[in-house]
Amino acid sequence: MWIDPIVEEVRKHRREIEKECKNDFSVLFIRAREIEKTLRDRLVSKIPGKRKSSKVKVSQ
Repeated sequence: MWIDPIVEEVRKHRREIEKECKNDFSVLFIRAREIEKTLRDRLVSKIPGKRKSSKVKVSQ
């Protein structure tokens, strides 16, 4: 099986971050939100009103 070096590097960094957060998802989430705040100008937001409805209409 072929191993993608980029995927392996991403997984390595993910494991390091998880270890730093002691495998606690709530700590990881808080850390991610803090980083997100510092990068707010580089993030893409959804455009209001452009979302397709995910509701399914049921015929009776």
